[in-house]
This record gives sequence, C-alpha cells and structure tokens, in this order.
Amino acid sequence: MKQNVVPEITSVGKIWGRDAIFLDEVKVLNESTFILIGEFNGNLCENLTDGTDQKFQVTFKAVHLFKMIELDFDEIEYQSSFDRIENSEQIAEMVRVDTDQHIGKIDFNFQHFVFRTYDTVFEVIGKEYELKLI
Repeated sequence: MKQNVVPEITSVGKIWGRDAIFLDEVKVLNESTFILIGEFNGNLCENLTDGTDQKFQVTFKAVHLFKMIELDFDEIEYQSSFDRIENSEQIAEMVRVDTDQHIGKIDFNFQHFVFRTYDTVFEVIGKEYELKLI
C-alpha cells in the first residue's frame, strides 16, 4: 500500500494554516514521552467556532521516533497542521528491522504523526497521543 498523509481530526477538528499552532514549550518527560504546550488559533480550528484562541497540551507516548525541524526545511507532504501518515514507510522499515533482529519493540499499532507549529515541525512515531485543552 502507498503511504498516505491525512489530517488528524482532533477535539478541535481539523487544524489548518501556518498561524494555526503556536508553541510555548516542549517538555521531555522521559526517553519515550514528551509534551508540546501552546495555543491554537481559534479561527483556524474547525470546531472552535467562536474564533477564540485555545491553550493546549499534547502528550505523545511510547515514542520511538522524534524529529524536529524548522518549518521552512520540512519536506513532508501536508494536508493540515496536524497530520497522520497512513501506511507509513518509516514504520514499515522499523517493523522490518525489529522483526529481523527479534527486538520486539515496535509493531503496526504505532502511528506516524506530523505536528506543524508556526516555526517548527515535529515528526513522531508513537503508540498514542493525548490532546488536552487547558
């Protein structure tokens, strides 16, 4: 199957635009959990109908890949400011290596996300994420 980039539909709906996500802080809790804290532009989130900005915290868990790159150098195709890569070639390669070496750390239940803030893009392969509005 071909890799496909799709918008991640969150509690604030589809998030779209360069000005949609402003990042205030990155917290690394441990080697496999990190938190992004910031603010959504209410005008660029489909379910924030009153246009009010909304503070958020997104926690990525069981992370096996974490990449951070300045927005202007990102080369990953995008559909929104928060995308999921279906049939991820990167996950497939990691699973292949894991299987060949009998490691037992990753499988196809992991997900591949791309989270684009105003200045920075975060690429994450992890088991799950949790989005909290604060």
